[in-house]
Amino acid sequence: MRTFDLDIVSHPEIHRLLVGGVAPRPIALVATTDKAGHVNLSPFSFFNVFGVNPAVVCFSPAYSGRTGKAKDTMLNLLDTRECTVSVVNFNIVHQISLASAPYERGVDEFVKSGLTKLPSVKVAPPGVAESPFVMEAKLLQHVEFGGEPGSANMMICEIVMLHVSDSVMNESGGIDPRLIDQVARLGGPYYTRARDGLFVLPQPGQILAGIDSLPEELRNSPILTGKHLAQLASLPAIPEDYPSNPSTVQTRHKKAALFLEQGDVSAAWTALIGE
Repeated sequence: MRTFDLDIVSHPEIHRLLVGGVAPRPIALVATTDKAGHVNLSPFSFFNVFGVNPAVVCFSPAYSGRTGKAKDTMLNLLDTRECTVSVVNFNIVHQISLASAPYERGVDEFVKSGLTKLPSVKVAPPGVAESPFVMEAKLLQHVEFGGEPGSANMMICEIVMLHVSDSVMNESGGIDPRLIDQVARLGGPYYTRARDGLFVLPQPGQILAGIDSLPEELRNSPILTGKHLAQLASLPAIPEDYPSNPSTVQTRHKKAALFLEQGDVSAAWTALIGE
């Protein structure tokens, strides 16, 4: 494994490594207005939500790496303390690059990108009408890191209103990941479409056995991977009738691995115990 000392590595290389290694990242289109009412729209992939009481959304506009100056989103938000944050899905992903171009201050990126303004209720900046999920928010805190060219700023905002498209809601009142069809940012020019890689991972609502509870034969298996062991250990208790027959270990483990790759934990345990 290669190691990188961030006291030595250049800032552009640190950026390449971080955006490639910490991914995929959801993309926000943040709209702000200046004091004169001019609208700005910019995309951010250093973005997420944190908590619900209060509901908090954060994103990070950096100082320009070339000039060291603050960009429009941060200047506007510090002036007016209001913004909207619209989630990017596959339908509008090609328009975000148009919104990210370095236009002069005062240029309306909604016009440049062809996106439509969605009137807000509690804040002045509009949301993106084409986005299926729009947050109205007010600035709680600005945290500056370094104040140098390329340095980050954390804009911590309280969500005060949500707009969710009916087209992405399911019958239980939640958001269907297939319908919302979000995209996420990877390193360089690469993106990913969440819907195409969708899979289900059960969320534990009780204490689980854990890998340390598995028989030593399984924990030391040259066939079963860490992923396989985690699947086998995701039960409240490990079956007690586990056989101790060294002659069948390889056969049983291979069968179990095949079932686990299909997500069938029950069949995997049957294969391990049944021989």
